[in-house]
Amino acid sequence: MIPGAEERREGRSGAQAGFTLLEFLAAFAILVLFLSAILAALAVAIRGDHQAAFLTLASALAKGRLAAAGVDYPLRQGSAGGVLPNGYLWRADMDRSARVPLDAGRSAAGYRVAVTVAEPPERGGRALTLRSFVLDREGRR
Repeated sequence: MIPGAEERREGRSGAQAGFTLLEFLAAFAILVLFLSAILAALAVAIRGDHQAAFLTLASALAKGRLAAAGVDYPLRQGSAGGVLPNGYLWRADMDRSARVPLDAGRSAAGYRVAVTVAEPPERGGRALTLRSFVLDREGRR
């Protein structure tokens, strides 16, 4: 038998046991790619969640401001606006439109109302606009 052949058959010597540096770097690179893909997906999900929360809140606030047209602020040609208690900004643009026929020869005047609710600029400045037609109760004939 050849001297040292038995050692070679049993496996690597102590200096060669374990992974090589190249194998470690390849595994580490795969791990980094996997983690970066997961973190990118998580960032997209968080951004989508924030957008959905804004749209939910802003649409409720805009609907409230549309319902308040003619009650909290007068229906007139032009615009009205202000700051809501949560810091959001709102603006209602009103445009007098033609008379709308009702029934029995009666008609009503109305306004096209566009309400915009926006975040303060320091929170991102996103905005949402809802439009509606509001009848002018005083303009009926």
